[in-house]
Amino acid sequence: MLLDIIIPQYSENEEKIKPLLDSIINQKNIDFDDIDVTIVNDCSDTILSEDFIKQYRKIHLIYIKNDRNTGPGLARQKGIDFTDKPYIMFIDADDTLYDDLVLSKIIGFIKKCFPSYFVTNIASEFQNGDKTDILLLKGRDTFPWMHGKVYKRSFLKERNIRFSEHIRHLEDGYFTTCVLGNISPNDVIYLDVTSIRWKRNMESLTRKNEDIPYSVRHFDEIFETPKYTYEYLCSIKSYLRQSYLLMSIFGIYIYLNSNLFDDPRFKDMKEEYNKRLALEYVNKYRNFFIIVSNEKLNELYMDQARQLIMRSNVVKIHKDLRDFLVDFDFSSKL
Repeated sequence: MLLDIIIPQYSENEEKIKPLLDSIINQKNIDFDDIDVTIVNDCSDTILSEDFIKQYRKIHLIYIKNDRNTGPGLARQKGIDFTDKPYIMFIDADDTLYDDLVLSKIIGFIKKCFPSYFVTNIASEFQNGDKTDILLLKGRDTFPWMHGKVYKRSFLKERNIRFSEHIRHLEDGYFTTCVLGNISPNDVIYLDVTSIRWKRNMESLTRKNEDIPYSVRHFDEIFETPKYTYEYLCSIKSYLRQSYLLMSIFGIYIYLNSNLFDDPRFKDMKEEYNKRLALEYVNKYRNFFIIVSNEKLNELYMDQARQLIMRSNVVKIHKDLRDFLVDFDFSSKL
């Protein structure tokens, strides 16, 4: 056996997860002995029945349950710790494989190249009125999602790359950044195969239209996560640590100056986080902003803005890099 496919499950019932399992069992040109499929129920009352699981006896399907709800990151980690195949791939329960040749291409590539980590394309599927549109995301555009990436187990173990118990909301960004921090940019391998059909679910926790947006309710974790990630990157002396921290600081600033914080109810919260942003990040790492060119800073700022628009309910950003430099008194950069 070669590849573990790990699927975290919480609210997805049998009807919701069936298209994914069907897309796996209908793969062509593969030996099903090469794959294991592990579904990790994250302490949910939505239980997949034994009769449902038996429909997929053609594949080696394992169903395990968490004793407590840990969030998708630690649910995936439980899957990693429970399994033992040389390579690992994550798929969300409401997504599917793109077509019936995906696994044959991935397994063939593994057997030929034995990479530590590689990235494929994903097809982002979303509703546009009455029709379904698909946006193809290639290579770099898939950061920081887990979708369409394959990891060598020994690489993760040797580099001590694990999902963090402190992080629920940005678990994918943390994990992916830790992986990239251990790899030279020139060593990131790209396989030009579209592997995942990602259902851009506007009812997901991070995109759901609620009275108080998910990102606002969980903003303290958004604020604290860069500290854990930067600490890990520093521990391995990663080339990525400086640019990661700058992007994270910009991300916090963009969130605070986006439509998410326009509601007057969040005024005091916004002011408090702006003070903390200055104290705990900008002033502490002020030299980073000074030594990096404005051109590079703008590139990092725009890249982070693009990611937040794709990942969450950020639809309008009120301030740009120049506003940031003015707000935090970088007179030498103006």
